[in-house]
Parts: sequence; C-alpha cells; structure tokens
Amino acid sequence: MQTERLQLRSFSRADTEAVLKIFSNEKALAYWVAEPISTLEEAEALLDRELSWADDSSCHNWAISLPGSDRLIGKITLFRIDEANRRAEIGYILDPDHWGKGYMHESLERVLDHAFNELGLHRIEADVDPENEPSLRLLERFGFSREGLFRERWLMRGEWYDSIMLGLLASDHSPTR
Repeated sequence: MQTERLQLRSFSRADTEAVLKIFSNEKALAYWVAEPISTLEEAEALLDRELSWADDSSCHNWAISLPGSDRLIGKITLFRIDEANRRAEIGYILDPDHWGKGYMHESLERVLDHAFNELGLHRIEADVDPENEPSLRLLERFGFSREGLFRERWLMRGEWYDSIMLGLLASDHSPTR
C-alpha cells in the first residue's frame, strides 16, 4: 500500500538490521511490551515472527519504508482480527529518528481506511500506556475514544503498568479524501 510519502509493504530478510536498530532502541520501546534486543540473532528471530504473520489471517502486518530507499523505519499491524465480530487491534512503532514528521499519522490513516473500507471491519481497538501522550493524541485525532483504564495490565521490566483502551467504530471514521 502507498501513502503520499510512504510505502507500507511486506517484511523481508533485508529488514534485519533495521529491526535491530528499532527494537534495540530504549526510546522506541519506552511503551512497548517487550525487552530491547541487542543482537542480530534476536533481530532475525523477531523478523521470523513478522514474516510468519504473512500467512496468518488474524493479522495484517506492514513494514513502513520511505519510497526509493525501501529501508524499514517502522511497522504498523492490525492483529487479533476477529472476522465474526469484524474487529481488530492496532499497534505500531516508529524509529525515533523519524518521529515528528507525520509518518505514523500517514500510516495510520491508510491502514484505518484499509481496515474499514477494504476489510469491512466495524471496530478497531488500541491498547496504550497512559503516559504515552503522543500516541494517545494521535489516536484521538482519528476519532478513537478512551473507553477504559486497565490497572496494572502489563508486567514490563519488573514493574506493573496500566493501559488505556481506546476504540474507533467504522461509523466514527472519516475516510481519506
């Protein structure tokens, strides 16, 4: 899939070093429910998981890259797709070198259009750390509503973290013009 400035594509083995760069970055993983990785072997294992999702109908997973370079700068995923109830969860991460440029906004806009208009989903949910204000603001700009606080939902690095659940219905979504 294309956006004005980005390519949303499948993952490839050529993404290994970029996966290591993103998933070893403490800043990028500040609100991610996983420990940072530190080796190419760990990056290859993460990439194996990303590649395996290509055959999983309950997950649509895209590598985000800049056209021309094809270098991975992030990822965006619709997962836990429940076809019977026409709902899914959304998650994303972006290399901090590319924060503040509107790339995740552009990616999210395209994936939401795809989810509602092409996949026929009725509802998208997001699970966000309450301290992750940039992500909360981004989702709320698209019409996501805060629907609940789950106290001490995630155990990360030996500490319990809360989670804000947000939801967006197809009827609340304004398609890209």
